[in-house]
Amino acid sequence: MNGKRLSRNLPKYACFRICKDGFTLIEAVVSIAIVAILSVFIYSLFFSMSKISKYSEEQLKRYAVIRVIKENVAYSVRNDAEITGTNKKALNLNRAGAGKFEYLPVKDLAGNEYPEYVFDLEYMGTAGINVYRYKVALKPVINESDKFEFMFEVYRP
Repeated sequence: MNGKRLSRNLPKYACFRICKDGFTLIEAVVSIAIVAILSVFIYSLFFSMSKISKYSEEQLKRYAVIRVIKENVAYSVRNDAEITGTNKKALNLNRAGAGKFEYLPVKDLAGNEYPEYVFDLEYMGTAGINVYRYKVALKPVINESDKFEFMFEVYRP
């Protein structure tokens, strides 16, 4: 009963006056915890996005190199010419049954080099009249265990 009388006699703003002097310890700890959780989330999001960006950039470069290799081999087959940057002809694999060419440098038809990659070229047979199948193993020079293999067909008119 005494407590009820005391609270009735206090002015209504007395409770708010105490709170206006500053943050309580619990409020400060809770706000620091919220800021810490948000900063960890933003930190992990930023670095995961940078890893994804780096991986995407590597993929784009790899696809550009694959396109260059396909163009070189197709040009070599269609024109019975040497693969750009080498002294080997793709049709020699077909004729002699040589198996495969290894550690060929990557160089496009314009003469631009890609020194971070080499490739192996293997003849896989025909897929019809004048259609030749090739298998390519694209290998980074630094880490050869991280090779990328693909197959494609070249039509020779």
